[in-house]
Amino acid sequence: MSNQDIQNNDPFLEKWSIALGALLVVLGFVAIAMPFVSTLATELVIAGVFFSSGIIQLIYAYRPRASIKSLAFKLLLGSGYIGASLLLLFYPLQGVLSLTLAVGAFVLMEGILQAIMAIWMREEESGWYWTLGSGVFAVVFGLSIMLGWPADSAWILGLLVGLNLISDGWPMVISGLAGTDLFGPGPQQPQAS
Repeated sequence: MSNQDIQNNDPFLEKWSIALGALLVVLGFVAIAMPFVSTLATELVIAGVFFSSGIIQLIYAYRPRASIKSLAFKLLLGSGYIGASLLLLFYPLQGVLSLTLAVGAFVLMEGILQAIMAIWMREEESGWYWTLGSGVFAVVFGLSIMLGWPADSAWILGLLVGLNLISDGWPMVISGLAGTDLFGPGPQQPQAS
């Protein structure tokens, strides 16, 4: 992005970018400061997503010209989503335990796959070691989640949500600040004649 592009940005949008990004960062720190509350909130949001998905599957099951097999599959799928959401709602602590174990397993598998991919692409990609490093980090992190289970389940999802909010909000703040005159107009470019 050139200086001219930055100067032509809409100041209103830049202020909103800064404000929304700062809000995400603050919410991220709140989630980290209260990890148990944010872990339960995350679990309830996932339950809501499952419930909504189940309702959508049940509605979609009754579309015109649906075969009996398709209808049965969609009814079972929708019922499964709703059942899972009700289990998460009625047994939130057990849901947190299950979700933490699932997240740990997912992060571990992601890390293993990244490491394998990095090793496979080392001859074609010059930066393959970054992917390998990311994979190794994910393996260590996934193992630490799984080895700390169930004791760490009360706070680990909240910590992850908080870190994600901060990592989403910080670039918005920086992007908004880059387009403002907060730090002065900066060096002037000589005009070509």
